[in-house]
Amino acid sequence: MIYLILISALSGAVVTVLLQFLLLYRRNTEPISRTVQYVKIAPSSSLRDYLNNQQAEAGPQEAGPAAHGAGSSPKQSPAPHEPETCNFLNAIFLFLFRELRDTPMVRHWITKKIKVEFEELLQTKTAGRLLEGLSLRDISLGNSLPVFKTARLMEPTPRNEDGMPEELNFEVDLEYNGGFHLAIDVELVFGKSAYLFVKMRRVVGRLRLQFTRVPFSHWSFTFLEDPLVDFEVRSQFEGRPLPQLTSIIVNQLKRVIKKKHTLPNYKIRYKPFFPVQVQTQLETACTLDLLFIFGSYDKEMHVHCTVELSSQQWKEKTRSSIKQ
Repeated sequence: MIYLILISALSGAVVTVLLQFLLLYRRNTEPISRTVQYVKIAPSSSLRDYLNNQQAEAGPQEAGPAAHGAGSSPKQSPAPHEPETCNFLNAIFLFLFRELRDTPMVRHWITKKIKVEFEELLQTKTAGRLLEGLSLRDISLGNSLPVFKTARLMEPTPRNEDGMPEELNFEVDLEYNGGFHLAIDVELVFGKSAYLFVKMRRVVGRLRLQFTRVPFSHWSFTFLEDPLVDFEVRSQFEGRPLPQLTSIIVNQLKRVIKKKHTLPNYKIRYKPFFPVQVQTQLETACTLDLLFIFGSYDKEMHVHCTVELSSQQWKEKTRSSIKQ
C-alpha cells in the first residue's frame, strides 16, 4: 500500500512538470520591443527663441517707431544680439589651467607648437639672413588664461528645416594679461650665439569663434581685426643688446598673428570636438586605395567622389589656413 502511494505521488509530480514544460514551450514568445535609436536632434524652446532673435530683429527695425504704438505688449522680449557675460567659462578654464598648466602633456603640446613657429620663422627671408637656428631654453605659461569679456551671437545663423543651426558664429571680446614668455637660444649665421627673451604682455581684440558643418564639421577662431598686442622682447649678444634681432622677432610675431589668425585668414581645427577629416597620405606602389567616408548627416546635398589616375607620383601640399 505504501509503495502504491509513493508511485502515485511520484507519477503526479512528473506529469505536473511535463505539463508545465509543454505549456511554456508551446506558448508563442513575445518579441522584445526595440527602442528608436536614431532620432533627429531638436533644440529646446528657449534655445530656439535665442536663435530666432536674429531673424526677428530685422522686422521691428524697418518698421520704425510706428511699430511701438498702443498695440505693443507691455512684456518686452530680450534684446537680440545683446552681449552676454562669460564669467562661468572663465572660471572653468581657470580651474583647468591651474590643474593642467605644469603637466608634461600640456607642456609637450605647447613646445611642439612653438617649434613649428620656429621653423616657419627660419624660412623667412629677413630672419634667414641673420638666424641659423633656434632652440627653446625655457617656457612659462604665465599666471592666467585669456579672459572672455563678453560674447554675442553674430548673424546670420543658417538653419535647416528642423531649426538646427548649420553654423554658429560668436563675437567674443578677449583680453590677456597672463605674462606668457619664452627664453630662446639663437644661433647666428656667423657662428655666434645670442640669448632672446620674449614675453606677451597684453592682447586685446575682438575674436570670431565659429562652429560649422560646411563643408565638414570643424571649428575655428580668428580675430575680426588686427588686435592690440604688446610684446616685451630682450636680446643679448656677448653682454650687449642686439636691436636687429629684437626687431626681427617682434615683426615676425605680429606678422604671424595677421597672416594666420586675423580675418580673412583662419585655421581649420578639429580637436577636441570633431574627428580629424583629413586622412594621412599612405605610401603605396602600383595600387589604388579608395577611402570613402560618409557621415550621419541627412541627405541635404549630393555626395560624390572623383578618381584620377596618373603615371607620375601624386604630391599634395598640406594647407593649414584658408581664406574666406
